[in-house]
Amino acid sequence: MEQVRAAVIGFGGMGRQYAKMIYDGEIEGMTLAGVCCRNQEGQAVLRNEYPGISIYQNVEEMLTHPAEYDAAVIVTPHTSHVEIGLQMVKAGKHILMDKPAGVCAKEVNALIQAAEEAHVSFGMIFNNRENPVFVKAKEMLDAGALGRIQRAVWVCNTWYRTPAYHHSAPWRSSWNGERGGLLINQSQHYLDLWQWLLGMPDSVLAVLDYGKYNDFLVDDSAELQFSYRNGIRGTFLTASGEAPGVNRLEIWGTMGRLCIEDTSRLTFYENVMSTDEFAKTNTEIYGMLDYTVKEIPTEKDERGYQKLLANFSAHLRDGVPLLADGREGLKSVVLMNGAYLSSWLERRISLPAEEALYLEMLEEKMEQERAWKEKH
Repeated sequence: MEQVRAAVIGFGGMGRQYAKMIYDGEIEGMTLAGVCCRNQEGQAVLRNEYPGISIYQNVEEMLTHPAEYDAAVIVTPHTSHVEIGLQMVKAGKHILMDKPAGVCAKEVNALIQAAEEAHVSFGMIFNNRENPVFVKAKEMLDAGALGRIQRAVWVCNTWYRTPAYHHSAPWRSSWNGERGGLLINQSQHYLDLWQWLLGMPDSVLAVLDYGKYNDFLVDDSAELQFSYRNGIRGTFLTASGEAPGVNRLEIWGTMGRLCIEDTSRLTFYENVMSTDEFAKTNTEIYGMLDYTVKEIPTEKDERGYQKLLANFSAHLRDGVPLLADGREGLKSVVLMNGAYLSSWLERRISLPAEEALYLEMLEEKMEQERAWKEKH
């Protein structure tokens, strides 16, 4: 395959960005074959600004022209991701999906299996994995620079959103539209980075606030406590109603502390020896372990989306491994499902969460929201 002919499904905020990147030639080995857009305004923009591409009124029309594209970039509301993904996979098309991979682990697993059986590729748009700061942090963690990992704390409340955002689309910030709020939307990228850097937790205890800062019933504040059988403890704090926000990830190990600030600065507080060794040799009552502070240089690179799309293109053309495949997309959905269920049941949940119970309680939330909206 010399060129990957991509068709973008969805022409909203992110869909427009992806379409422009591909059409402008920013993605090596990829061309824009078409865009699926249901509204007349978007179609007018496509006719004027993207001459030569196909414009599809809906997915059904798109499926009647399978010879025009090789892969679909799915950028639609969350609840349609798996449904559209399955349609594309059954048509033999590769898929690259915006987050989240789906609403629940069960449906994402079904899509993964369908893609494997059809021998097509399933990639995820987790562009933060191309951020040089996180790339370097992962290299250091994988190389054992921190020794045995003990604890991690991530505070990220830079998601401040006003009603203008929440009302920008009828499906946003609702159980019936998104099947959740902060965790299924903004937090998916960082839940992915959490498990990418530290591995999948074995359990989660979640304290969520629903409509704390907004007039809706979904979550807009979260405190997640992750536990690992190997002893790691993790805390993930996030909110969409606080400003000014902070974005700071700190990871402690026996060899020191790694700090990532504002997704752009990486600092290593390196112990002169491991805490285990110091504990065995120190004889002073208040003995303190010395450490050095190292600013880890990384180049600024804001082309994460372009690099992610280029990786997908290289994968289809040359077999380069996907930076994030469907199975990776499943993991952040598992974390989200578990956190919601933990909050609803008010107890710690082993991961993966009990699927049937999660779906049953999700349906209850949807029904409560329908009743609430009738009164408001």
